[in-house]
Formats: sequence, structure tokens, C-alpha cells
Amino acid sequence: MAEAAPESETISLRTGLGYAWRTLKLAFVASPGLIIWAGVLTLAVALLPAAALYMSKLVVDGVVAAIESGAVEDRNQALIWVGVETSLLALLLALRRLLTFEKSRLHAEIGFAASSAILERAEALSLEEIERADVQQQLVITKQFATSRPYSLINRIFDGGQQAVTLISVAALLWSFSPILLLFMLGGALPLFLGNLRFSDTAYNFYKGRTPQVRERSYLEGLISAEGNAKERLHYRFGKTIMARYQALFRELYQDDVALKGRQALWGAGLAIVSSAVFLGAKLWIVWVTIAGTITLGQMTMFVGLVKQGQANITNLLSAFNGVVDDVLYVSNLFALLDRPVQPVGQGASAGPDPSDGLRFVDVSFTYPLSERPALDQVSFHLPPGTSLGIVGINGAGKSTLVKLALGLYRPQGGRVMLDGLDLADWDRDALTRRFGVLFQPSTNFKLTARENISAGIGFSELSDEAASRAAEKGLATEVIAALPQGLETRLSKRFLDGFELSGGQWKRLGLARAYANEAADMLILDEPTAALDVKAEAALMAQPREGKSLILISHRLSNLRPADQILVLEAGRLVEAGRHDALIAAGGAYAEMFALQAEAYR
Repeated sequence: MAEAAPESETISLRTGLGYAWRTLKLAFVASPGLIIWAGVLTLAVALLPAAALYMSKLVVDGVVAAIESGAVEDRNQALIWVGVETSLLALLLALRRLLTFEKSRLHAEIGFAASSAILERAEALSLEEIERADVQQQLVITKQFATSRPYSLINRIFDGGQQAVTLISVAALLWSFSPILLLFMLGGALPLFLGNLRFSDTAYNFYKGRTPQVRERSYLEGLISAEGNAKERLHYRFGKTIMARYQALFRELYQDDVALKGRQALWGAGLAIVSSAVFLGAKLWIVWVTIAGTITLGQMTMFVGLVKQGQANITNLLSAFNGVVDDVLYVSNLFALLDRPVQPVGQGASAGPDPSDGLRFVDVSFTYPLSERPALDQVSFHLPPGTSLGIVGINGAGKSTLVKLALGLYRPQGGRVMLDGLDLADWDRDALTRRFGVLFQPSTNFKLTARENISAGIGFSELSDEAASRAAEKGLATEVIAALPQGLETRLSKRFLDGFELSGGQWKRLGLARAYANEAADMLILDEPTAALDVKAEAALMAQPREGKSLILISHRLSNLRPADQILVLEAGRLVEAGRHDALIAAGGAYAEMFALQAEAYR
């Protein structure tokens, strides 16, 4: 089912100013010295154009005076003005180049600061949040524009300030002659401003509304190019079909983009003609009064330059304002993400009041967003310390959801999950993590070294060779590591030149080693640990001593659950049976029926 496009979005002036201020604070924290230095350079660049235009007036008038008088003094004075004007223009050019360089540095600093803030917030989001489609869309937009839009907003603020300072200096010189010229400046710049304003939020809502299609396009690219998809793509020969879908999606997005930009170009061309006509009128009037003898030739040169400069300043200032409006719309996503509340970490208890109670589910219910049926519906069970629990059920019965709730990755919408007599919501997240060793289904294959694939089980903390060896032995990965070219330091991915690829069963063994890496854990949760393992490895894993640890084992291979102290049978999120293997077989219910079906295959 396709994701619905978001509604059009507008932002009030007060909110927009708030986002602009927060972006400035982000930039200042990233590099305060660079911000101040860029501000000083911007001010200098802003003041020099009007000074240079005034020098041009003195140069022309000096040349005219020297021609008329023929005096050496007038000639020398004209040459002095030429030198001053040249120096000012050279200084302006040099400062602009320097400012461009400093802004490139600022671009990198702001991009890094914004990207870091995004990743830090993404890292802090709960599993429930990060799995939501709207949060994923927000992450896509913020990551896509992380290095461009915050910097663009800061750059436009600097540019707007520069244009405003230059405009004030130009306006002061024009006002000394005639306020009418100020009206010409405003009239010439206003059409372009209105055109840009008309399309700013239109473009934003256009691109934001197509974020789902952009995500789909990225996914289709991965289906064709990612190594993990290559086997099925080549065998089932669906590459051309995916390419056709990718190309159709590109053409759809491209045609809509061209249509929007075409409308912008037509409006822009028409308004540019209007703006040029106004400027031509101002120039004709200045020439007319010069011929009439009202102003000197030097003043004419200066005023024409001032009108042109002022009109460009107004256009650039209003364009910067329009750009700020556009950038603020994108930046709003950044701060909406950063403002998302996160579950507090490190503020809870590190132990429960009753260590003898173990793990307990009390009428636990959980429903996924947009789902009509609960994934778990009033499930209750008790896992005392040192005991084992088997969980069985068909696909979609709620087994993996139960694991996520047991680990505190989800919070129940009904009922309570308790550890040692304390609700998981009241536990310190790090303390809770230390209690569990986990093999998820599916588990992550880290494109890192073999050592890091194991040390992920202790948060990528330093893992000694001895500890890695113990975890690998318990996870049946000793032979896998011994066969690697650089042992534990081998990079596990063919996407790197020195990488080495593993089979599915070898990856599974590393995942098991990761679960055993946390030697402080007193509970193990293994979700389908025997999937992709050979017969000998499966038998060895099931014979592995638990060393007093509690165990939750999820498996479709029911023979692996026979030794469990308790077995839960889930159907459509509800607990339909619970008990030991022999009792469940004797009851003749759902478990007995599934066990008989599996046993039939071995007769």
C-alpha cells in the first residue's frame, strides 16, 4: 500500500524566525570564530560597492574637469581617484574570494553539526518510533538535506545582511539627489520578489510530497545493485522488471519536476522583462536630466550605477528572503526531528526489589500502528531465574514482538512487563542491556571485522582475544574465525577490497557468538538460533550448558523445546497453551498437533 503524501505545509513568520535563530545557534556552536569572522568579512564586502560607485563619480568628474582646465593638478587628482577606485575594487574582489573560502569551511562545519545532531537523535529514538513510516520519512528528508539546507539558511542570512547594508548605503546616495530613484529601484525589484515568493512553498511541498517515491526509488536501486539481492535477481531474472519500474518512477518524478520548474521559468522570464523595463525607465530619466544640465556626467555615471546596484541589492535581498522561507521549511523537519521526545536513558534503577522473581509478563498487550489486530493480546507468563522457556507459534503469532517487549524495546500498551519485581519502564536502559544476551531474528550482519561482529554484543566495547574466543566457542564460531584470512581482524564484506564473505550459517554462528559475548548477562534470548545451522551445529548448540542463565528459546523445530521448563503456544497474539512438553502432548491441543506434523516427516 502506497504511503499517503503529506499535506501542504506553511510556517508562520514567528515560527520561521525561531527556526532561523535556532539554525544560527547551531552554526555558532559548531564554529563560533568562523561565524564572527564571516560576519566581519560580510560587512566589509557590503560597504565597498557604494564607496566604489562614489569613487567612479569622482573619477568621471575629475576627468571632465582635467579636460576642461588642462591643469596638471586636475589631471593628477583624477589619477588619484582612479587609483583609489581601483584599490577599492581590488579589495572588494579579494574579500569576496576570502569570504567564499570561509563560507566553504562554514558549509562543512554546519553540515557536520547537523548530520551529527540527526544521527544522535536517531540513535536515541525508541524502536517503536524508528519503525514508524512518518519518522522514516522525516529521517529521509533531514538526512538528504542535512549538509545543504542549514548552511543555505545561514548563507542566505549573511547574504541578506550584506545586501541590506549595501542597499542602505546606496539609498543614502540616491536620496541625496532624488527620492524618485528609490521608487524606481523598488519597482524594478518587486516583480521578481513576488514571483519567487509564489513558488517557494510550492516547491517544498512538491518535493516533500514525493519522499515516499524517492524512498521507493532508492530501494529499487538496491534491489539491482546490492550484493545481498544478486542471487535471487539473477536466478529469477527480475532485474529487467525492476529496472522498468525504476525507470517509470524516475520519469514520473522527472516529468513533475520539469513541469514545476517550467512554470517557474515562464513566470521568471516575464517578471524579469518587467523589471528590466523599470530599470530602463530610470536610466532614461537620469540621462534626460544630465542632458538638461541638472547633474554632472560623473553624477550620471554614479546614479545609473547606484540604481542598477540598488535594484540588484533589492532583488538579491528579496531573493534571500524567499530562500530563507524555502530553507526554513526544510529546516523545520530537522528541528521537528530533534524536538521529538525520547525515552530517558540512564535515569532508572539498576536492580529490582526481588531478584528471585525473574521475568514476568502480566496481561501484556501490544498493537502495531495501522494494525487492526493486536500482535500480543493479554499475554501472561513467569520465567523464574535459571529456568528455560520455549515459545512456539506460526509466523505472525507474536513471538518476535514478545522478545522486543521482554527487552524493553517496546513498551506494552496494556499490562506490565517486570524484571525482578520492577516494571521495565523503571529500569536504567544500560543496566537492562547488561542483563540480556540476545540473538535477534533476523540478526544483523555487520560489514565490519569478525571481532567487531562479536563485540557488538557488548556495545562495541573492547573485546580481548580470550573473551572473543569464549564467545566464539559458545556460539560455535571457533572454526569460522580460524578459517578467516586475518582471523578476528578480517573485514566481512566483499564491498571492501580486503573483505571476505560468509555463508548464511557462518553469519548465524557469529550472531550466536555476539549473544554470548555479554558474559555478565543472566538471561539469554535466542530467536530461531538453529535456522541456517547444519545438523551437527544444531545438536551442539542445544547441548550447550546454560551455566545458570535463564533462557527464552523461540524455534519452529519443536524437538529443540522438549527440555524447556515451560512452553508457550501463541496463536494470533494470544497465549492458547502453556506447560511442559509431556503435558502439552497429553493435552492433545495445538502443540501436540504441530509436534505430530513435524514428527511425521521423520518416519
